[in-house]
Amino acid sequence: MDVKNAFLQGELEEQVYMVQHPRFQSVLSMSVVCRLKKSLYGLKEAPCAWNTKITHRLRRMGFSTSKSDSSIFIRQGQHGPVSILLYVDDLVIVDIDPRMDTDQPTTLCEGLAASFNMKDLVNLHYFLRIEVIRTLKGILINQQFYVLSMLFKFGMTDCKTVTTPLDRNVKLRPKSVTTCDPTRFRQIVGSLIYLIITRSDLSYAVGLISRFMS
Repeated sequence: MDVKNAFLQGELEEQVYMVQHPRFQSVLSMSVVCRLKKSLYGLKEAPCAWNTKITHRLRRMGFSTSKSDSSIFIRQGQHGPVSILLYVDDLVIVDIDPRMDTDQPTTLCEGLAASFNMKDLVNLHYFLRIEVIRTLKGILINQQFYVLSMLFKFGMTDCKTVTTPLDRNVKLRPKSVTTCDPTRFRQIVGSLIYLIITRSDLSYAVGLISRFMS
């Protein structure tokens, strides 16, 4: 689900004022300023206001925030758990049975669309550089395109492959003089950290080189 104009739907709790817009100025009250009741794009309070609004709505629908990640909401449905991942203005819904009870006899997507102007993108195929593939055995996720783009970015498309990412007996130590670009090194390690989402076999190797980020 993609929320349209998400930051415009947040309600401000703080007192925020702005000058009159040039196209909507009051000739009789040129010295008067506007007090915002809802957030606007570019306002530093906008992301927090939107997150508060969508969080309250999901909690009214019976969802609770995950203890490990505040952007994940979980509810126990009739046919199993229902999870929602919130990323700014995008919601990824994971549900065994898309029809679940809300405060109205509608589907979950329709219940959300009744509160916000949203677009249902139907089945998820690509999200945050993660490919989602549906098969008869279940749902598979991979980052093949992300890996290829990373190799191209760092000039490693012609490198040879190895069966193991790192010899577990290798010992790395910081040197007084480095021969690599520190910024480029951090970019590579950061890209590898994100790759661990689908490639847990790289965890040890990436964790080892992450010790030398500074």
